[in-house]
Amino acid sequence: MQLMAKPDRTFGLIVGIEKYHEPKWNVPGGGPADDALKFAHWLHRCGVPSENIRLCLSALEENHQLIGECGLTVELATEQNISDIVTNFLSPKSGDLLYIFWAGHGLITSERERRLLCADANERNYQNLNLNSLLVYLASDKFQIRNHICIIDACANYLLESKGRPTNLGGKAFLSGQPKQDSQQFVLLATREGEKAEVNSENKTGYFSQAVREAFAGANGSFPPNMREVAETVKQRFNILDKKQLPTYFYYRSWDGDIEKYHFNPSEIPHDIPQSQARKFVGRDEEIEQLRQLLQANDVVAITDVTGQGGVGKTELALPAWDSNPSLISSQYN
Repeated sequence: MQLMAKPDRTFGLIVGIEKYHEPKWNVPGGGPADDALKFAHWLHRCGVPSENIRLCLSALEENHQLIGECGLTVELATEQNISDIVTNFLSPKSGDLLYIFWAGHGLITSERERRLLCADANERNYQNLNLNSLLVYLASDKFQIRNHICIIDACANYLLESKGRPTNLGGKAFLSGQPKQDSQQFVLLATREGEKAEVNSENKTGYFSQAVREAFAGANGSFPPNMREVAETVKQRFNILDKKQLPTYFYYRSWDGDIEKYHFNPSEIPHDIPQSQARKFVGRDEEIEQLRQLLQANDVVAITDVTGQGGVGKTELALPAWDSNPSLISSQYN
């Protein structure tokens, strides 16, 4: 996806939250505030006017000097303030492109909605933004900036009600209008459903945020960067890091508005293969090589109708290929 946008017609909503009203939710050592600052500075260096950038931070006490040195206006990262920025400041603006960058805690509801926790969240009141609702709102005729790139460095944990989370999370849901025919969105997420976004505590940065910055730096100054290329670069970086999280992305609505498209990342597709506890798997080299060749030639491959007695390695056959390419999505064994 390659969008065309003039820097002076580009806007940014940048959020970094490492300190919460619930102290035990604070990010040890920090990281999200600095990641947000670096993203805001990147936008400004690209020529986006400072008055087009709204920066909402909640930093730990030990990182307050970052705010004093940033040179940009910093605002509260509360649910009310962030939602006011979206609906009252950004909504009526005429522009080519909106960047949303969010670094902080997130979760997924039982209805599979991604929620982003705001700085004023606590165990009694989970102040949050409904990301799903926000994306629909941005692509409606109630929002004037045509195209949107959202980069979300947040967990997507399933937190069960039995652990104390209220059944109804509440939070800010945005009221949408009619879908626009000339709007396009690209959403790059740090995690698949159920995963935790890891933070590099030594360098005080999210691994995902750092990978995005590196991908932007490799874009040779093009603005806006090609987000498909950025996403693939970030995913390759995580393959090297060997973290238990895998960035994923989707986009929808074609540029001319005639055809609606949705990129469903194969990594998001549920699969029924359990985690392996085996330390070594032998005797299936030929089959594994065949699977690898199939995966190189196809986006999705399904293993079906593998027969044999229990313990001969039917499930283990699927796991090496799954680890190397999650497009291997399902297995059906007899």
